[in-house]
Amino acid sequence: MAKKSTIRSSELSDDDLFCLTQNGDTEAFNALFRRYERKVYLYCMRVLLDEDLAHDAFQEAFMRLYEHRRSYDGRNFMVWFFTIVRNVCLNMRRNKKVTVPFETSIANEAPAKITDVVLNEHIVVALNQLPIDHREALVLYEYDGYSYQEIADITGVSIATVKIRIFRARKLLRTLLYPVVYDNGV
Repeated sequence: MAKKSTIRSSELSDDDLFCLTQNGDTEAFNALFRRYERKVYLYCMRVLLDEDLAHDAFQEAFMRLYEHRRSYDGRNFMVWFFTIVRNVCLNMRRNKKVTVPFETSIANEAPAKITDVVLNEHIVVALNQLPIDHREALVLYEYDGYSYQEIADITGVSIATVKIRIFRARKLLRTLLYPVVYDNGV
């Protein structure tokens, strides 16, 4: 029988909620799901560039989180969970047979709410042209707000590598978007 917590989930950290989840508290798991559902789905969309695959990765990531809750190693929950999400996305990308164009969706909304639709479309196209490791680092940093250290932990690379990937992604984006911004008067 599933246990139910009597403590309000908004008062608990992610690590505390996951400890409760490990002990069978389904309400704690539901609270974690609500906290992370949008962030995980948007990450999957930005990495996989396909709504169906992103939806599948989203579901798979939360299923793996629950299935492997007993193997949690005690490190930062967010880093541990996003490592699972990242691995699910990488596996889906590797196993993907058909490339489907990325359509405009809520995953393309920048935190600053880009109001110029044409510019937003060009940004999405430019992001899709970045190498996957560069795009992943940039998305985690700029869109999801993770620190260099958190990105390094999630992706399993050094902080220096994360900084280089973000620098190169920005440089490539500037190159790709320069004609759009300066030649079209956007």
